[in-house]
Amino acid sequence: MPDHCPHCGANYMPEPGFYWASMFVSYAFFTIWTLLTFLVAVVWLNLDVTYYLIGLVPTLFLLTPYFFRMARRTWLTLFIKPAPVQPASLDNAVAAS
Repeated sequence: MPDHCPHCGANYMPEPGFYWASMFVSYAFFTIWTLLTFLVAVVWLNLDVTYYLIGLVPTLFLLTPYFFRMARRTWLTLFIKPAPVQPASLDNAVAAS
């Protein structure tokens, strides 16, 4: 992950340990995923819990990088406001024509 945004220059690492709490966000993503898949597979489709767990474990391993990145992105979004895009100046548009 870069230290600064290539577009606006925002600092992605405002302080040491900033992303430490994003592990709790990642935990929430895993919990939501597990509950949703349990409701669909076991409650709605009436699959055996053993088959559900056999299918769940590989999906958790495969989704770990995605949830890790999404947790960091979510944590960053909660605390750092993105800079608004500045429209081109009207003086520059008039001068260019």
